[in-house]
Amino acid sequence: MKKILKITSLFLIISTLLFSCDDFVEKDIENEAISLLSPKNNLLTIQPTHTFWWDLLEGAEVYNMQIVEGTFSAVTYLVLDTTINNNKFSVTLYPGSFQWRVRGQNNGGETHYTTFNLTIDSTLDISNIHVPLSLPLDNEITNSDSITFTWQSITGADVYNIEIHDGAWGTQYSTPASMTATTYTEVLPEGIYVWAVSGFNNTTLTSTPFENPPRSLTIDTTTPGIAILNLPNHNDLLFDTLNTYTWTQDANTGGGTPTALTDKIYFYSDSGTTIIAGFPKPITSGTTQYVDSIGVDHFWKVETEDAAGNVAYMTNLRKARIQ
Repeated sequence: MKKILKITSLFLIISTLLFSCDDFVEKDIENEAISLLSPKNNLLTIQPTHTFWWDLLEGAEVYNMQIVEGTFSAVTYLVLDTTINNNKFSVTLYPGSFQWRVRGQNNGGETHYTTFNLTIDSTLDISNIHVPLSLPLDNEITNSDSITFTWQSITGADVYNIEIHDGAWGTQYSTPASMTATTYTEVLPEGIYVWAVSGFNNTTLTSTPFENPPRSLTIDTTTPGIAILNLPNHNDLLFDTLNTYTWTQDANTGGGTPTALTDKIYFYSDSGTTIIAGFPKPITSGTTQYVDSIGVDHFWKVETEDAAGNVAYMTNLRKARIQ
């Protein structure tokens, strides 16, 4: 009986020792890997501050986290090497290319490192620059209704958005157009427009502000009316070598967008084929003076053109003779 009790006691002691040893054996994690969550691998961003985050691993007591500028195979600078007991760590970096990695550790060993890439590029933030506009020039006046808008490309812009507003900024004429090109053509009716272009970066979701003030464009395709000649009348006899010639500009409707008119006066030494030297001459006042010799016939007529380049028909030719 005593022998049986001794054997039983010995068995209980051995069992207790075995179970107690299991409590002190660390889990083998050497073949495990940490699952990184954020920032995502190969992230390209303008944000300098990030919370690095990974999945907790059963059996890992602490985590070793490292960040380097460059790569771990070609380190430019060791930014961080820390051991923590949770799965999040916030770091503020600077523009550059980085790698970061994490491994789990316990008293029995460690996992393999898991590595991600991260790039911080401050040039991707285009919110403080403008897209340089090229054509049409500011305050341009044209008689063409097919307008090609052009601008310069800027670093960091993936697409460009052009907006054309009717009269003043705030009333869009058409739906804003988005494109990768730096040119855009649209047919517009007569009127006054303003336009500007904004660049947009798809990675950082930043955009350039529109140029303020925007550029102005006037379209006038209406031909002005023919001028009305006043004095001298046709076949008038003049009694002085210096004489005044007057006419009246016709109304310029300009399709609702009238532009400034300029007249050209022509003097001929015959019935409209030989132009006298120094003419035609641009006149804006509807009056001019001309000196000629006594006993000479001369002829004159007026042509009107608006600021957009629309040219009216010439007036009839008038004859004058200095007596």
